[in-house]
Amino acid sequence: MKKNKATIKDVAEQCGVSIATVSHVVNRTRYVSPELEAKVMQAIQETGYAEKLEGKERKLKSGRASIIIGIFPNILSTVYRDMANALRKKVSEKGYLYMLAVTEDNFKEEQQLLESLAHDKTVAGILLVPVSDVAADYRKLIRSGIPFVCMERNILGEHIDSVVFQDRQALCEGTSYLIECGHKNLLFLRESMDSTTREERTKGFLEALARHHMNINDANIADVDLDLSDEDCQMTIQRILKRVVPTAVIAGSNRLTMHLMRTLKNTGTRCPEEISVIGFGDEAWMDFLDPALTTLNRDVEKLCSLAADMLFQKINHEKAFSGEYYAEISLRVRESTRMLENGPYGESAVSPDDIVLSVEEKKRLRRGNYRVAISFHYTGTAWAELHEKGIRDELEQYGIDVISVMDAHFDADLQNIQLEGIRIQQPDAVIAIPTDDKATADKFRELSKVTKLIFISNIPEQIGKNGYVSCVSVNEEENGSNAGQMIGDYFRGQEDVKAGFINHGAIFYGTRERDAAAEKALGNFPNIEIVSSRSFGKIENAYQVCKDMLFDHPEIQALYVSWDQPALQAIRALREMKREDIAVFTTDLDNEIAQCMEEGIVKGISTQRFYEQGRAAGLVVAKSLVNDMVPKYVGVQPYVVEQRQLRRAWQEIFHEAMTEDNG
Repeated sequence: MKKNKATIKDVAEQCGVSIATVSHVVNRTRYVSPELEAKVMQAIQETGYAEKLEGKERKLKSGRASIIIGIFPNILSTVYRDMANALRKKVSEKGYLYMLAVTEDNFKEEQQLLESLAHDKTVAGILLVPVSDVAADYRKLIRSGIPFVCMERNILGEHIDSVVFQDRQALCEGTSYLIECGHKNLLFLRESMDSTTREERTKGFLEALARHHMNINDANIADVDLDLSDEDCQMTIQRILKRVVPTAVIAGSNRLTMHLMRTLKNTGTRCPEEISVIGFGDEAWMDFLDPALTTLNRDVEKLCSLAADMLFQKINHEKAFSGEYYAEISLRVRESTRMLENGPYGESAVSPDDIVLSVEEKKRLRRGNYRVAISFHYTGTAWAELHEKGIRDELEQYGIDVISVMDAHFDADLQNIQLEGIRIQQPDAVIAIPTDDKATADKFRELSKVTKLIFISNIPEQIGKNGYVSCVSVNEEENGSNAGQMIGDYFRGQEDVKAGFINHGAIFYGTRERDAAAEKALGNFPNIEIVSSRSFGKIENAYQVCKDMLFDHPEIQALYVSWDQPALQAIRALREMKREDIAVFTTDLDNEIAQCMEEGIVKGISTQRFYEQGRAAGLVVAKSLVNDMVPKYVGVQPYVVEQRQLRRAWQEIFHEAMTEDNG
């Protein structure tokens, strides 16, 4: 068969289907099963009909009904610019001329444009972002019979087709995320202009507040007039922030996001330490902000594809629509949001930046000849090395000596012996990480009677709130939540995903909170099911736990492991089983796990800031030696690491460039 003579009938006969079915596959006018669609597409290639289709699509139409007009409020906004570009490609593929018109959101200008197009016989169809949402305002367009589809905004009325983003659902999801992070005083910044988009986002925000039984106050929502100058917009936002004093803000558009972030920078407001921010994320630069911005990302390609397909089908009289269709907006969690964590006794977490030593306190420290001991649960990792370096760097500023550093090798009996040795040394303070919350509790209680105790991450059981000075920790709930969110983001759009959880299983407060938060975060992704959750207890057990889990559940596609050391054991098991197709997610960045991420088996890591936590512990010790007013719980925000920004993350965490030796 000569390829250039192939017909749709030839394709249908080869597949054993009707011509109508082939047409539906080609034009995507009706659902066809994936198996049948694949069979038809293969026949299209084999018969040579693909070349004819390509030629038809590329042949430019001319004369009557040859132009499709895209009408936008502006092309300065990223979302409209991206929509215009995506539509150009879709329209050109069908052989139409594509023209762009801008209304500047001016209703009169839009009406004049539409009236002129109604009399232009070369116009085949219109893709419209309407200025108004009132159907009566578009009576002439509707009566003209020109096929049109509304995009991003809709016109309220019957028999008007539109494709919009899931704005209400997105704002509800973003707001709910902040509430679940512990934020109660929220602010939603909106553009002051009226539009269905604005109203839908407002409904989503209010829906989330109602769902979580939170009071709704007028102060929770504030409008900003984007027609003002940049400076006036930012002054407006500054006044709003001073009035409301929110702990978290959702910006209702790209431009509002930009103005909000500039306002925070100009006023010296720390994000996320003082204010968490969720913005709209259609701007490429948002990935590179410091901190990287948590965003609501619109699927522009999907919206444009749906809108263009609807218009083509209306032009060809292939399908009657009359309805509203949706493109997704997804929440992408990065570093501009934080959880308001509580400590073991319900204390609110305090940022290390809020602990300040006065000039007089620094003088007293330098005159005091203070001595500090450190008791680690285990060392030999970047985690411990950077903690120790941070502690030493902070204490040395004030002339405080570190007299000993103990490594318990994860052995509770050994740590108890070491704690007795530390007690004999009579240090002024001890920084410690318990190896076992129960087995070491008695020794720590004894030690608390003769020195100041500052814990990292964990507090022994029954030591009592007054038995220690402070606990310094990564925000473990956020650490776990980040890991769970990364699993969800990685498998977004896939159906029936199976996940396995390898948890610590010990009674450590930190790891227990982390593992529970990871599992809770996955509850927001109904497409993912945790089919197995098992504990390893000791690090070396993670190898066999992983093997047993995969033997019982070979369908697992995603694996969460509590932190990097047991994750490496699980990865060893995966490699032996030739199951490197499984995506691994864990916490804490180190040399070996970074290499696994570069190789591709590890897809996401939420890591502690080891050095910063060490410095925070040292600062708490210094403050406690000269002042009894020390926060009971100090939280350091974790850092999300993905493969594409692994080297930048390494620089941030380790304060040195990543090399072949350490990656």
